[in-house]
Amino acid sequence: MVNAFTAAVARLRSAGWTVEPAGPRPIPEPLSHAPAAQVTWASSFSRLSSPDDATWFLSLEDYAGSSTDAFVWNAFELLSREAAASDEEQSGIAEFWSRHRPILLSVRDRYSYLAIRDDGVIVHGEEPEFDQTIKVAGDLDTLLRTVAAPPEPGVGLIETLLFGPGPA
Repeated sequence: MVNAFTAAVARLRSAGWTVEPAGPRPIPEPLSHAPAAQVTWASSFSRLSSPDDATWFLSLEDYAGSSTDAFVWNAFELLSREAAASDEEQSGIAEFWSRHRPILLSVRDRYSYLAIRDDGVIVHGEEPEFDQTIKVAGDLDTLLRTVAAPPEPGVGLIETLLFGPGPA
């Protein structure tokens, strides 16, 4: 994971992403049962955001609620709850988000996210139906390796989400 992390951060930095180091911090409650890889990843920076600040990976500060970002780490869950029309919908939303922990948020074109599902798989979801996801990587290490070395041929979902659309 460390090599994948280093390579992913290097590519993000070369694309103009802001990378700020993290200081020591206790593990916040939302990550108390997270996989070790996610905790290590979120502990390795205090800020990791795109040049336009419209896409960012979540850090320990985000999960602790001490970040200055306008969006809290579970913003899309909260939006879903606000839109729920019934107790049954509320229950379904709670069940979905109990199995999905966001690791990246984006407000670039549409509200979208990457999350680690409770089985370790990385999924992508977007508005208006945040609970309709697609698998983008088998695990966090695979995602970071994808970030570090773009897919061939063409531009995939991860490339577009992190680096914007390709040349027109």
